Amino acid sequence: MAEFKKQISELSEKFIEDLKYAIETNIINNEDDDDDEETNFDPLEYKFLSTKAPKEKFMELLQKVTKSIVALSSAIQKNERSNMIRSTGDVATVFTQINNEATEIARSLPDGKAKEKLLESTSRCKTSSVQLKINISVKASSDESDDVSDLNNKIIGLFELINQCFGVIAHSDRVYNDMDFNKQSFGGSTSSWNTISWN
Repeated sequence: MAEFKKQISELSEKFIEDLKYAIETNIINNEDDDDDEETNFDPLEYKFLSTKAPKEKFMELLQKVTKSIVALSSAIQKNERSNMIRSTGDVATVFTQINNEATEIARSLPDGKAKEKLLESTSRCKTSSVQLKINISVKASSDESDDVSDLNNKIIGLFELINQCFGVIAHSDRVYNDMDFNKQSFGGSTSSWNTISWN
C-alpha cells in the first residue's frame, strides 16, 4: 500500500511539471516583458491574464485538471474515500472538457502530426479518466481486509497512461504556436476592420 501511494504521489508531481512547462513555454515566454522571475511560479496558482483566447482557455483547463489530480493524490495518501471519488469525478469531467475544447480548436488548425497527437492524447485522457473513476470508486468502497493489489495495479497503469498523454498535450508546442498564428491572422484583421471610421 505504501508503494502504491508513493507511485501516485510521484505521478501527480509529473503532472505539475508538465503543466509548468506548458504555461512557461506557451504563456509566460510569449508575453513581451523580460521578467525572469516567472520561472519560480506555482503552476497550480498561476493567474491567466485572459481566458477568452483559445490557448489561455485551454491552459486553464490543463491547470484545473492538474489541481484535481493533485487533490486525488492527496485523498489517496490520506485514504479519504469520499474525496477520492469526488476528485476522480472532477478529473473525468475536466478531461472531457479538454477533449471537447481540443476538438473545437483543431477545426481551425492546419492538419499534421502535432494536431493528430493532441487529439489522440486528449481522447485517451478522456476515456482513461472514466476508467480511473470506476476503479477509484471500487477502491474507495473496498474493505480494509480486501486484497486490492490488482486494483492498485490497474489504477497505477491508468495514472501512468493519463500522465503520458497529458505530457504529450502539455508539450504540444507546435499546436500552441498554430493557435497564436490563427489569433494573429484572424484576430488582427478583424480588429483593424472594426477601427475603420465611416464618417
